[in-house]
Amino acid sequence: MAIERREFVVPPDVEPQALETFVASRLPDTDRLVVRDWVKQGRVLVDGVPGKSSRYVQGGQRIDVTPPPLTPHEAEPQDLDLPIRFQDADLLVVAKPTGMATHPGPGWWKGSCVNALLHAVKDWPGISGIAGPGVVHRLDRDTTGLLIFAKSQRAHQALLEACRKHDVHREYLAWVEGKLEGKGTIDAPLGRDDAAPDRVIVRPDGKQAVTHWEALVTGDARSLLRVRLETGRNHQIRVHMAAGGHPVWGDPVYGHGGPFMALHAWKLAFRHPVTDQVLELTEPPPAAWEALGEYAIVASH
Repeated sequence: MAIERREFVVPPDVEPQALETFVASRLPDTDRLVVRDWVKQGRVLVDGVPGKSSRYVQGGQRIDVTPPPLTPHEAEPQDLDLPIRFQDADLLVVAKPTGMATHPGPGWWKGSCVNALLHAVKDWPGISGIAGPGVVHRLDRDTTGLLIFAKSQRAHQALLEACRKHDVHREYLAWVEGKLEGKGTIDAPLGRDDAAPDRVIVRPDGKQAVTHWEALVTGDARSLLRVRLETGRNHQIRVHMAAGGHPVWGDPVYGHGGPFMALHAWKLAFRHPVTDQVLELTEPPPAAWEALGEYAIVASH
């Protein structure tokens, strides 16, 4: 759903402000720089005459805004199985299955969560003028679990900022190789492997990465961990656990591979960027996990 034509009358007691600032304040889903482009295109009229971004508005003026049509998303809509666990006008949360990328990219232009959402949701408010979902955070292709996408501009900006401030609480479940007991924190910087750019390694000049873990089930062959991210680096859990000698079970890159990778984003908690409601969602691991051992204990922790 594109923004429809809007008309405003400037209040008589309006504080001194530029036209683009005034219009952006009336359209919370629209970035000020986007409004500036509309002004340049002659889509913002002041008393029937094309306005200028830097000109100050005056009380009593009539502002007419006619946004351009939304640009279709470059990804192809696809009818894929992607359960939606929460949805409203501003955001949605999906349960990503294994083998599905978060968004299209080189080598996988189809089959991603974005492709699935473009088919499942027909009425997009638009983000930066594009009809489609806004990526808030990512899960690796073989990681399963809860993933947030924005639907509106205001939600996208606010959720990205919440992630940057670590205000989005994310917990994972992971079966790792070997026997691991107790709890701990891994604080080890991560960066790209110069010898293999698709891989991530612990390196002194990397970005800070902090992972907190707690053993829920301990066995000789493998252990079940609850993992909380303090930072959100690419492949963070997988690399940190492998560096400590306990790679994620089934990890095809940092471990020994297997029929699936046992890493699951099971819990999300965050404040809704528009309604201010606290949302907390959980998602049980895939049925394939039943072959690895008991995980019901997690619900009581």
